[in-house]
Amino acid sequence: MTVLGAIDPNKVGNTSTHDHIIIDFNAILTEPIDKKDLEKMDEKISIDNLGWVRFNWASSKDNLTYNNIEDACKELIHYKNSGGKTIVDVTNVGLGRDPKKLKSISSKTGINIVMGSGFYVELAQKKNYTSDGIESLFESIMKDITVGVDDSNIKSGIIGEIGCSWPWTENEKISMEASVSAHKATGLPLLIHPGRDQYAPLEIINFIDKLGADLNNVVIGHIDRTIFDYSILKETAESGTFLNLDLWGHDSPYYPLAPETYMPGDHERIEMIEFLIQNDFEDKILLAHDICTKHRLKKYGGHGFDHLLKRIVPWMKLRGIDSEIIEKMMIDNPTNMLTIK
Repeated sequence: MTVLGAIDPNKVGNTSTHDHIIIDFNAILTEPIDKKDLEKMDEKISIDNLGWVRFNWASSKDNLTYNNIEDACKELIHYKNSGGKTIVDVTNVGLGRDPKKLKSISSKTGINIVMGSGFYVELAQKKNYTSDGIESLFESIMKDITVGVDDSNIKSGIIGEIGCSWPWTENEKISMEASVSAHKATGLPLLIHPGRDQYAPLEIINFIDKLGADLNNVVIGHIDRTIFDYSILKETAESGTFLNLDLWGHDSPYYPLAPETYMPGDHERIEMIEFLIQNDFEDKILLAHDICTKHRLKKYGGHGFDHLLKRIVPWMKLRGIDSEIIEKMMIDNPTNMLTIK
C-alpha cells in the first residue's frame, strides 16, 4: 500500500526500507558536546558550520526539520536516477507526518512511498497520549490503514516506526500492544525502533511474541546502531524477524543520543551483512539510510537517498557479495516485507 494506492508487488523494485522524506525531529534536540557552543544551536546550516553540524547533528534546530516539497522531489530524483523505486517513509505520530505532501511528492517523482502509522517514542508525544487506553491507540492506527491519515484518504502501508526507549516506558508498551493488535488485524508489517541497548530488540521480540505478533512480518530497525555483539545479533536473527541495517551514510561516530556508545561506519555494516549471510540469514536483511536531518540531504552536502545504490552496492560487489544476494536485500526482501499478508 503506497500513498497513491495499492500496487502490485512486482512494482516495488529497489527499496530503502526506513527513511524520512519530510520530518520534524525537534523532539530529540540535544545540547552540543561542548557547552560553549550553545549559541550555535540557533544557526542556519551553511558551509561555515557544516562540519560542526555533522558532528553535533542533534543540536542544530535547523538541521532537525525539513518539509519542502520541491526540495524533496529534487532529492528523490537522484534516488530514481540511481534505480530506486520505493521508499518506506516511517514518519509517524510525533515526527511531523504529512500524507498530502507525501502524495504530492510521489506523484511528481514517480517514486512509490509507503507511509508509516503508529506512535514514535514517548518523548515525541503529547502528554497523556495513552490516557484513553490501548483501544483508542488501536483505533487511531486502524483508521490510518483502512480510511486514511488525518483528514485525507491516504492510507498507511506499514505500522511503524513504533518507538521504544531504553529503558522501555510503560506508555510505549501500551503503544506497542495497540500496534501489534493492528498488525494482527490487517496483515501489515510492524516496524520497530528499539531502545539503545543490545538486548532491547530481544526484549521487544519476546514481548510481542507473547501478544501473538507474526515475527516473520516484523522489522527490527536500527540493528547497526544497537547490536555490536555478534552472538546477540545471531540470537536476534534466529527469532525470524527482518533485520534493518538502516543508517548507511551516517558518518559521524559520535552519537549524541547515546554518547556512551558510538555509530558504526559503513564498512562495519558491510561486515555485519557478511556475518548474517554466512549464517544463512540473507532472506531477512533490509537496508536503508534513516535520513532524518538536513545535513544528510544532497542540498546540504550530504550523501542523499541514492547512497546505497550508487556507492554501497558497488562496494559490496567489490567485497565479493553475490549480486543475487544484493538483489535479494534491495528488492526481494523489501517486497516480501511490504506485501500485505
